[in-house]
Amino acid sequence: MKRRVTIGEYEVLIEAVQQLDPAQLAAAIGYVVRYSIARTDCRPVRGDLPSVHSYDLIDGTDNFHSVDAALDYGEAKARDDIATLSPKVNRTHPGISAYARS
Repeated sequence: MKRRVTIGEYEVLIEAVQQLDPAQLAAAIGYVVRYSIARTDCRPVRGDLPSVHSYDLIDGTDNFHSVDAALDYGEAKARDDIATLSPKVNRTHPGISAYARS
């Protein structure tokens, strides 16, 4: 299952994948989730990287029991990652005092 979300200037693709029990190939043990982040304006996300990708994410030590739970968790983690990529709103430009009046 996949979910696409636009968060600010970023496009996020979230993918939940069913994991099978290696001992019983027909038995599902839950879902893992991963996401990729790209900018909507096609500029690099970080350095010269056009996108960034998460590792497979699980719920603590277990797989997610539902697709929706996995996708919701992936979206929340992507939002956290985007918060570190986005410039701070209240920063002043270098060389300009935060106390300067216009």
